[in-house]
Amino acid sequence: MSAVINRGGGRPSKGLRKYIGFRTQAKTAEDVQMIAAAKGMTVTDYVSSAVDRSLREDLALLGHFAHQEELPIRIAS
Repeated sequence: MSAVINRGGGRPSKGLRKYIGFRTQAKTAEDVQMIAAAKGMTVTDYVSSAVDRSLREDLALLGHFAHQEELPIRIAS
């Protein structure tokens, strides 16, 4: 079998991708399309960048989500 040769045509790869689909309100979808177009981005790239920002913040706080401290309750005598 012969090797696949990239002849330099087309867009460079953005790396391994995985599909995540969801539904949102129509107004939100329209707003996302409008902002993405204004920024010269695709809807996918715009939503991906917004999710990436939020995800980095949440990953930094992940320990706070998973850990619940014990309440300081004294036993009544």
